[in-house]
Amino acid sequence: MAGDQISQGSSRRASLADSFDDFFEPILANSTEQRRLAFKVRYDVYCREFQYEREEDCPCGLETDEYDEESVHALVLHRPSGQVAGCVRVVPRAPATPVGLLPLERHCGHTLKHPTLRPHLLSEGGICEVSRLAVHGNFRRRPGERSSPLGDVSLPDIAATERRTFPLISVALFMVATNVVKINCGPHVFAMMEPRLARLLKRSGLEFATVGEITDFHGHRAAHYIHVDDAITGLSADLMGLYRSISERLQGAQPHHPI
Repeated sequence: MAGDQISQGSSRRASLADSFDDFFEPILANSTEQRRLAFKVRYDVYCREFQYEREEDCPCGLETDEYDEESVHALVLHRPSGQVAGCVRVVPRAPATPVGLLPLERHCGHTLKHPTLRPHLLSEGGICEVSRLAVHGNFRRRPGERSSPLGDVSLPDIAATERRTFPLISVALFMVATNVVKINCGPHVFAMMEPRLARLLKRSGLEFATVGEITDFHGHRAAHYIHVDDAITGLSADLMGLYRSISERLQGAQPHHPI
């Protein structure tokens, strides 16, 4: 399981980040073509595979919405194949976004229950949401697995040394998003997450607070919150290496649409 693989000894920890770097490349999707690649992954996962969105609402095989123009998008690329392994975006809470609300406020605002950790109550510093995180079906443990768009990932014809890095894709996408938030936004971060992803991230040191009730929105999810500084300082030793590696690779990269 992913949590077991993430919690190995110190020598294994160092090799996890190294192996991930060998096989994957995190990038900001700054060009039109790179952003289209993110939208295509979202279409394959959210429309065709899980039917969270209607295919007829996604012309040209691209899943987009009104938040994309003001968001920062990122990809994780699989080096050997050139395929996009996963995508994520960071959405700012700003007047330019639809009705000045985060997606989770707009679609699931009625589920928010925390007395203080709500977007409209946090007045100091930037506020954003990590959303549309998806791992492509080609990189999940079992082809066609339908339990989650973020599930454990694997390809049967890949060497074991490469395959053991695959469960980190969803966590790595959060590391990419954390880097984007730290440099361009923050410090307040919200996300709609499945309970099992929240548990995986907690074991990795990303301890989000649950601030909403579970609701059926792109699967059974609940709103979660974390301060970006807590996200970084709380990382387990093994994931800190991955975060630093991703930060180095993204160093100097500026989002096409700065937050």
